[in-house]
Amino acid sequence: MTKQADRAQMACLKADGPTQSTGSIRTDCLVCGQRNLLNSVLFEALPLLCNALCADAASARAAQTGRFATTFCLGCTHVFNASFEENRIGYTQSYENSLHFSPRFVAFVETLAERLSRTYALSGKTIVDIGCGKGDFLKRLSLISGAQGIGFDKSFEDNRGEAVPGVRFINDWFGDSYADLRPDLVVCRQVLEHIAEPVKFLRALRAHPGIGPETVFFFEVPNVLYTLRDMGIWDLIYEHASYFTPASLNAAFETAGFRVLDAGTSFGDQYLYIEARPAAPKYATSVDSREIEMLVRDFERAYRDKIERLGGYIARRNPQQTVVWGGGSKGITFVNVVPGADRIRAIIDVNPHKQGRFAPGTATPVLAPEALRGQPVESIIVMNPLYREEITSIVAELGFTPEIAVA
Repeated sequence: MTKQADRAQMACLKADGPTQSTGSIRTDCLVCGQRNLLNSVLFEALPLLCNALCADAASARAAQTGRFATTFCLGCTHVFNASFEENRIGYTQSYENSLHFSPRFVAFVETLAERLSRTYALSGKTIVDIGCGKGDFLKRLSLISGAQGIGFDKSFEDNRGEAVPGVRFINDWFGDSYADLRPDLVVCRQVLEHIAEPVKFLRALRAHPGIGPETVFFFEVPNVLYTLRDMGIWDLIYEHASYFTPASLNAAFETAGFRVLDAGTSFGDQYLYIEARPAAPKYATSVDSREIEMLVRDFERAYRDKIERLGGYIARRNPQQTVVWGGGSKGITFVNVVPGADRIRAIIDVNPHKQGRFAPGTATPVLAPEALRGQPVESIIVMNPLYREEITSIVAELGFTPEIAVA
């Protein structure tokens, strides 16, 4: 077994944390601390880590699971998993969530990097990327801007693409031991939702010895309004403690001591972003939550209807001629929660570091698109509608014409 395969197997079996849940339930909001909460969809068992695929089918079937209790705060509109236990989650080099093998996604990050470079005149400055993953975005941002970059992530691996002059990576967290760093821009993308105490995390960053009053922070998180409004339900995964609305993201930053410079949505409204500088804390007050409350109250029924409809879709097809396209959190969630989806032939993903692995829970194999060439494929279920055009193009090049459905 290779070292990478061994790490993946260990992550599936142990998840670098306790093997058993304590059964604790959070009764106060992660952002504002209020206890005026509304419960929604409950999952008794979701894989702990959707993005730590398993080396073999046996370890995939033995992968640990956790309870997910969707909870809505009527005070600040934050959504969170009241059953989340941070000590059960551990991120190692086996954690693989890079989307940079998709041309559609690369176009998105190129545009983002160009905007940040232009807005904050980053040439010759220093960028710190917290939770940089495999380093793809930091490399692109540094190349485009001419800035020096330092990436922090315990899942970073060497030999992932070409080195970029002036960019280095550290397998660690950005703590006080790196007080010598003076970043002009702090980037943190798709990380805050994993943190059990997001406001404490933001306060700790603000208090870092290297942070000055002019330091700019850029954060990006999933947009829970997309989940609720557009039924992007496959993003409900155990490793996400939080699901931010624009209001709760703003509240988290202001409470932690930041002044918001800009905020909005991106990537087809699937993401929220916020840009901020250190300032005096401004404690969160209640907001008008009625519109989002209605979405939450309707969500459980709409969720069950969608799961039932997709279960029926699979039941009417040959599972060995059906594949799911997308081996990230969406695809892993799909095969674990939709009835009959555990019998489908494979999950397809363009990321070569996912190929040859197995989905935690169902042990569904993850294959390259080329594995479909010459094979009988009746239906492809696309996990993210933003990739449909890209997937259709790849399938055409492979020389077959299956039905393509968006989950």
